[in-house]
Amino acid sequence: MKIDKISLKIIPDSKGKDTLEAEMESDGNTVIASVPAGESTGKNEAKTIPPKQALEKVSWINSQIKNKDFATLDQFDGYLNTLQGANLTVALSMVFTKLLAKQNNMETWELIAKISGSQPALPLCFFNVIEGGVHGGGPSASLRVNLPFQEYWYIPKTNSSKKSLDEVMEVLKLLEGKFSGPMGSEGGYTMQSKNPEDGLKMLQSCTKGGWLGLDCAATQLPEKIDLSFYELITNNYELLAIEDPYPEDDWEGFSQITAALGEKIWIIGDDLTTTNPKIIKLAADKKAINAVIIKPTQIGTVTETIQAANLAKSYGWKIIVANRGEETMDDFIADLAVGLGADAIKSGCPLQKERLVKYERLKEIEKQLLVHG
Repeated sequence: MKIDKISLKIIPDSKGKDTLEAEMESDGNTVIASVPAGESTGKNEAKTIPPKQALEKVSWINSQIKNKDFATLDQFDGYLNTLQGANLTVALSMVFTKLLAKQNNMETWELIAKISGSQPALPLCFFNVIEGGVHGGGPSASLRVNLPFQEYWYIPKTNSSKKSLDEVMEVLKLLEGKFSGPMGSEGGYTMQSKNPEDGLKMLQSCTKGGWLGLDCAATQLPEKIDLSFYELITNNYELLAIEDPYPEDDWEGFSQITAALGEKIWIIGDDLTTTNPKIIKLAADKKAINAVIIKPTQIGTVTETIQAANLAKSYGWKIIVANRGEETMDDFIADLAVGLGADAIKSGCPLQKERLVKYERLKEIEKQLLVHG
């Protein structure tokens, strides 16, 4: 595929901060993609550059791709690996993926499935409905006593995106009125409490029969959580998954909790693994986790994202495609989750439009899968 033109512009993300939107044209087709940013990031994530600095590279990039024919995503992403700035390379990689699919009369999820060798499937939805930690919400969040854990998920027991969204909206209605604080970064409710279990108690009281889950974001916690606490809540609540229960450099903690609870629940690595194949292999060697978060922005291109997911799958791990703490209206991760045949997706709380758009895209794909049989 020959690219006629690449354009970049700066747009506001869900928190009003500058981020990048890429537009790509080829043979009369035009697509756009925008890239999110993370609030809670792992130290091994690919590094970003200021959006204004990315804009300065556009003319040079266009001159470099002129008259080149990129037959595959791998070829284009190989070129991107010569550039600096994961936010720039991910935006360009995502927009190329969308355009290549369009040029081949395919849905983006179909192309990703073909490239990855995966069977497309609808994921479980991990809805972040109560927030704490750095997601606690509001300009005075640092002055509030937030729940220490970053995310409390409601997880419907269905792979139907429509049924999942309908069910979580019922849960959110039950939760409405129980909270008076600002909304969190991803649109969920917040509460003032130092006890991490309080979020679980509140969510359990409003459950409609689904599972619960946590992102502890333990790297951000002031002190280490004892394994006995995780054992306690696993026994007392219908937990499906716990993400980042220990800091990103605490391999011993991860290995211990996976040995103790890995047969019962998903122990998910995010800050630990940062969608990086080398670190994913290390996590497998140490038997540190049995599930992993997949985020294109952590590694730099869609090709590398697919490679990381396929490696994790080879270990028999659960795959969870995830959004970022600061998001845009781009719905690419919904196609990525389906195309990879991911076990789950987490895209925040559907009360925020930047999160809802991903779940709405899943509903569209659900209809498409029915048509495809």
